[in-house]
Amino acid sequence: MQTEETATNRENPTRPIIDGVEPVENGSPAADTAAENTSAGDAGEASDLLKKLDETTAALEEAKERQLRLIAEMDNMRRRHLRDKEDTRRITTAGLLEDLLPVVDNFALGLQAARQHEGGDAFAQGFEMILGQFRSFLQQQGVEEINPKGEPFDPKWQESVAHLAHEEVAEGHVISVERIGYRLGERLLRAAAVVVSKGGSSAEA
Repeated sequence: MQTEETATNRENPTRPIIDGVEPVENGSPAADTAAENTSAGDAGEASDLLKKLDETTAALEEAKERQLRLIAEMDNMRRRHLRDKEDTRRITTAGLLEDLLPVVDNFALGLQAARQHEGGDAFAQGFEMILGQFRSFLQQQGVEEINPKGEPFDPKWQESVAHLAHEEVAEGHVISVERIGYRLGERLLRAAAVVVSKGGSSAEA
C-alpha cells in the first residue's frame, strides 16, 4: 500500500525531503535574503579593511614626518655645534694674537734701536729675523696690518691721537701712523694710532 509521502515523492522526484526541513528552491525569498546578507557582510568587511588601510597610511605618514623633523633637528644641532666650536676657536685665537702684538712691537723697537746703534748690525739682523717670523705667523693666522698712511681717516679701524695742519696731506687724511693696527677678518684686534691732517694754512684760515 503506497503511503501519501511516497505519492508525493513520485510527483516531485528531484526534491528530497528531510525530516522537519523544507527544501529551499532557487529564486525563493529565503535564498534572496541569504544572498543579500552575504553581500552586506562582504561590503562591511571591505569597509573595515579600507578604514584600517587609511589608519595605517596615516600612521606611516606621521612617523615619516617625525623622522624628517628629527633629522632636521639633528642637522641643525650639528651645525650649531660646529658654529659654536668655530666661534670659540676664533675668540681663543684672537685673544692669543692680541697678547702677541706687544711682543711684535717690542721687537720692532729693538730692530729700530739696533739699526741706529753703532756696531749693532748683528743685533739688527737677529731682531729682523725674529720679527719676520712673528709677522709671518700673524699672516698665516689671517691677521692683517692696519697701516693707513696717506689714506682717509677711518674711525672703524683707526684712532686719532692728534690733528695737525699739513700743506701736502689733504684734510681728513692720515699724516703718519704712530702705532700699526691689526685686524682679524672683520674683528679689530688693535686700532692704528694715527695723526690726522687738518689741511694747509689756507684751509685753517
